[in-house]
Amino acid sequence: MRRLFFILLTAALLFCLGGCGGSPSQSDRMNSPADVQEEESAQKDIHKIGVAVYDVRDDEVIAFREYLTGYIEKCFPEVRFCYSYAIRSETDEMRFLEDACGEGVEGILSFITYDLPEEVAYCRSQGIYYVLASGTVTEDDYESVADDPYFLGVIGPGNRIEHEAGAEMADYFIHEKKGKSYILFTGGASIGNEMHHARSVGALEVFEKEFGALGQDVEELALTEETVKLSLGDVDLTIFPGYTTRENVEKQATKELESGSYDYALSMFSMYSMVDVLQKVGVKQGVIDCYSITNKELFADGTLCYVAGKFSSTIGPAFAAMYNAVTGYGKEFREDGRAFRMTQGYWISKSKEEYNEQYALATGIYVNAYNYEDLRSVMKAYDETASFEKLKALTEAYTRQEAQERRNQ
Repeated sequence: MRRLFFILLTAALLFCLGGCGGSPSQSDRMNSPADVQEEESAQKDIHKIGVAVYDVRDDEVIAFREYLTGYIEKCFPEVRFCYSYAIRSETDEMRFLEDACGEGVEGILSFITYDLPEEVAYCRSQGIYYVLASGTVTEDDYESVADDPYFLGVIGPGNRIEHEAGAEMADYFIHEKKGKSYILFTGGASIGNEMHHARSVGALEVFEKEFGALGQDVEELALTEETVKLSLGDVDLTIFPGYTTRENVEKQATKELESGSYDYALSMFSMYSMVDVLQKVGVKQGVIDCYSITNKELFADGTLCYVAGKFSSTIGPAFAAMYNAVTGYGKEFREDGRAFRMTQGYWISKSKEEYNEQYALATGIYVNAYNYEDLRSVMKAYDETASFEKLKALTEAYTRQEAQERRNQ
């Protein structure tokens, strides 16, 4: 039934360039959390923004889309978002950029990158802006494009926080859950996903610290393209690479879970396609992912017992940065003339009670962590006092406590 749910949800939420979204109805605007006047929006140009996503069925992608189309487009009706379907290679990424430019977008909010310098170079050739809206890149990749005026910057955890996220999850399961057999899903670490790479290294370093030498270099294990099985005294650890959304990887992962005797699965990414298998074999899971309804249900039934997650409105500041660029204020929102790097980390839940407590603010449309007033205050076209310093301060005030304080003002 869960698999059928995702198929139906995918059909309902097809991400396509042809569906840039129609104008919100008058009733929608009246019900918007912001008092957006039709006369005001009618005087503004329509700004098309491309959104590059890695998988239409991913919970995080769905949550981000609900925030952008269900909230942002209603608050800022002069904006239209044009989505990719699923980007799984450099070729897919470049094809989407070409198609998006054909649709007349002014900028790209990206959630996946395979070759950042090439992607930014193409955007520059077309005169459109590019921002990595929620992610992590290597220092070399950042430096290669930091001075390009069409590259706005990167917003996301960064390597240090990604590393800590993997380490903290491993530490929790080793010391609090005390399992005897673990499987570590490294996702796209072996094919250039820097987020998954940093998380995997962090987790493996904790296993090495706790149980001694792993027999191979931690970096090599994080980047392995083949399944590796380790015996660490009384504890067994399997490192399993690849995206389980890809059919061949899913089959291999299913076989591994069914043939092993694992206590816990530590996942560097969402594994919604594997839920039925995890439940069937009784493997409990920890994941670095997002606050979603699926994870809420998995916490409730006991399949999930740890989440380090992003929340849907975390991408609000990236939208604000893009809006400043497409409305002519891009130069004012750079850091010493270079592309910015701003930090946003994760919220963590270790129980269903903790998860449920944070869920409403994490996923709310009308009450959320970054709302209309927050974003308007850092958009120069709306507020002449908006500045890069204000945008950076708002972006990096991502913790639940800081978000709650903004909503309680």
